[in-house]
Amino acid sequence: MRAIVVGSGIAGLAVALALRRVGIDVTVYERASQLTEVGAGISLWANAFRALDHIGAGAAVRAVSLPAGQCEFRVREGHKVVTSFNTASLERQLGMAPALAIVHRADLVAALAQGLPASTSRYGYECLGAETRGSRAIVRFKGGHTDEADIVVGADGIRSAVRAGRLGAAEPRYAGYTCWRGVCRRPPNLDAGYFAEWWGRGRRFGIATLTGDRVYWWATRNGPPGGRAADERAAAAAAFHGWADPVPELIASTPAEAVLRNDILDRPPQRIWAVGSVVLVGDAAHAATPNFGQGGCLAIEDAVALARHISQRGNTASALADFVAERFPRTAALVNDSRRFGWVAQWEGWFACRLRDICFGLLLPWVGTRHVLRYAAHDVGPLQHPVASV
Repeated sequence: MRAIVVGSGIAGLAVALALRRVGIDVTVYERASQLTEVGAGISLWANAFRALDHIGAGAAVRAVSLPAGQCEFRVREGHKVVTSFNTASLERQLGMAPALAIVHRADLVAALAQGLPASTSRYGYECLGAETRGSRAIVRFKGGHTDEADIVVGADGIRSAVRAGRLGAAEPRYAGYTCWRGVCRRPPNLDAGYFAEWWGRGRRFGIATLTGDRVYWWATRNGPPGGRAADERAAAAAAFHGWADPVPELIASTPAEAVLRNDILDRPPQRIWAVGSVVLVGDAAHAATPNFGQGGCLAIEDAVALARHISQRGNTASALADFVAERFPRTAALVNDSRRFGWVAQWEGWFACRLRDICFGLLLPWVGTRHVLRYAAHDVGPLQHPVASV
């Protein structure tokens, strides 16, 4: 059996690794001219590490990730600590280490790619769409190139060309807030392993340390979609003026050209991920807001589940239907929970925020832990197939 994977991001590379693990020949097509990832940091929870272990990539990813140690939640622009805890307790409950780790997206992509032969990926191919013809799936690319296989996996992100060809080119759903992201050197007053989220009125700031004495930070602000500034670092600094240290320092120490800005988007859950021999995974199937840090984790889980179902069923259509039936309830719940959480976290009225902060301070140690465990304790399950010689 042969598979074509469209997209060489986290989802695409994880799928390629998983499919090769069960003996399927894989070709990955990527629009960019070379392996690259322009994002900043990403969180990986215990469920992602379990899935990575199932596809033989756990050790490589752990080597470039920094486990979170001390986690902190603050309100009032970071001036009031609500709760602080060490992740060792989560590791004991989850039975997995690390419970949470932060990795730069470029490092994660490189770690996944190193498990694949160089000949697996083809760069500079922009996908225009995919379709099923009989028992085969056909992919069309800009410039006239086509390819066919037994199965095509759309792992090409929230604006997936594969998805657009199957479900229409509907725009993603705006969550109501924009986000700046950056990576800078870790200041001396910030310990390695620190992970935090600080809330204000209509604004949030996240801090997560990375390997190599780096810090990944992100900052959200309510506003209309599509907003842009000539100097995004200056815009972020103005939006978070007066916040507790080290927020101003982190923004100021990030190179201006390295500050990224993206509107926060998701897609309403839709069960139609598979048509014929074409299937969607990751953000192409179930894009979520990043409030729970589970988007990349779910994509890696998808890879394991998809490979397992294909290896167990001789009929491709039945395998893809089983895959969707398994994955849809979990991913839909995450999309909806994450959007609701973000809506509350981005409140900006004075009274509403004070009430929210008091309630979260009282309930977070219990409710927050249950939400973490709900998603992070999941084990997508092994491939249940002899490892192929690839």
